[in-house]
Amino acid sequence: MEDQGGESLTRWATLGDDSLWKHVEASNGVVDVGLRQPGHANGLRRGRVQVTAGHRANGRSAIAGIRGVEIISADTLLPILKVRVRSTAALARLRKLPHVEYVEPGAFTSVRTSRRALAWNDLEMGCSTTGYAGPTTNGVVAPGDLLPWNYRAMRIDSAWAFGATGRGITVGVVDTGLDDGQIEMNERFSTGWSTGRTFTKEATKPRTGVQNPWDDTCGHGTRMASVVGAPRNGYGMLGVAWGANLYGVRVDDDVVLTEVEATRLGIRRAAEQSHVLTMAFGTWAHYSSIAQEIEYWYYNSERVMLAAAGTYPCWDPVKVVSFPGTLSTVVTVAALDEMGGISCNSGRGHQVDFAAFTNQPAMGLGHLGPGLVGLGGSSGATAVIAGMTALYLENNPLATRSQVLSALTAAASPTGFRSPITGFGAPNGLCLVGQMCAAWIEGPTLIQSSGTYSWSARQMGSKGTVTYTWDTGATTPDVSRYVSVTPGMAEYTFSVTVTIRDTRSGRTYTVSRPVVVRDPYGCPTCA
Repeated sequence: MEDQGGESLTRWATLGDDSLWKHVEASNGVVDVGLRQPGHANGLRRGRVQVTAGHRANGRSAIAGIRGVEIISADTLLPILKVRVRSTAALARLRKLPHVEYVEPGAFTSVRTSRRALAWNDLEMGCSTTGYAGPTTNGVVAPGDLLPWNYRAMRIDSAWAFGATGRGITVGVVDTGLDDGQIEMNERFSTGWSTGRTFTKEATKPRTGVQNPWDDTCGHGTRMASVVGAPRNGYGMLGVAWGANLYGVRVDDDVVLTEVEATRLGIRRAAEQSHVLTMAFGTWAHYSSIAQEIEYWYYNSERVMLAAAGTYPCWDPVKVVSFPGTLSTVVTVAALDEMGGISCNSGRGHQVDFAAFTNQPAMGLGHLGPGLVGLGGSSGATAVIAGMTALYLENNPLATRSQVLSALTAAASPTGFRSPITGFGAPNGLCLVGQMCAAWIEGPTLIQSSGTYSWSARQMGSKGTVTYTWDTGATTPDVSRYVSVTPGMAEYTFSVTVTIRDTRSGRTYTVSRPVVVRDPYGCPTCA
């Protein structure tokens, strides 16, 4: 499993035994071991397990026979073992076995060169108890909920006006859990206009000493879930897909993750139950077991798996895309600022697929009071795109992942232009749900010789019937006109105009294209 941009990540396989041992010690000697059949490069290829039951057994026997190595558990789906290693010598022997594809720390550990950025989670992306102080909301929508400013910037509220709510679609939030004290995401989750939906909560890294192991002490998971799907009930802000079901999995206490296995199994739980997954965590090392988990669901389902590009302090000069956003099997999302440029705190690079406006109000920990807190950076952007994906899937429940991505791309960049920093950019919610959201004319703008010229009407977003009415009376998508250029003539300008109507929504656009007519030889003042 290869990254799109592995040059920005540490590969454990490239470290010597002594260097790797330092990170293994930091994870209390626990490592993840990927099995393979001797002579094969990988234990998983394009989502298919390449290790037979017999070779799994042989690999386990060989590993158990190494002094200073103890097998803790074996995964039932993928060829992965959880192992405890007690010395550098044992680690070296383990790595040399022909049955072993990789040996990697069982806990997330920082290997980033720029140590200054280790605070990125607490400063910009992670646990937060601060009030919301970002851009103002865009007023109130019925039945009395605050409309976050970025929803209007991406025409999400216009998509709601045409019936898109995300109903029937489940979005998995793999994060820090859900706060039991946040009433909007518990007792009131299925109230108001958002009745008839569910929020299932689980934990692969349970919070201990409490009744509900998925309880969120950080606030990040609660905020992410609220941006995806907070209820439309008149009590606060609302989520992008306020009609969608949510499936939250608590995988750690913070977005500064600790246990690799808990994160991997959390992805599995969410993938089993959801149509769309958000993974707004990151690290600067490649973890093969997580990459294999994502690869498995990528090739064996049509799940859309979203990863944050990474969020940093604005002053950090290095903002590379973090893992798992570097994987080609995920949809990587970056954050835009209020002006539409890359946010100063967002990861960026060629691995980014889409972007979203963010820095918005979100639901915080309930015990902090009813006030809203903020969610920004690539985390918030990932939540927005997850909600928009649910809006699309509501009316296209059988769409393949490729079709979903094509729809997002068309709604973000009708020309197909892909920025090396922000990917295809921010999707237009109205376009995404199949309504006409833009129109223009293509054709010549400068004519310097006599002849017949053609202009074509183009529109963005509509999946229904579109009608055209040109100023000439023509009702076809294209119109032609003979233009005469007389020697010595003065320059003049005329316009071609068309009215385009989306019969499905009733939306109408009237657009014009000015055309300059000029004699290239007989009009020296026109140069």
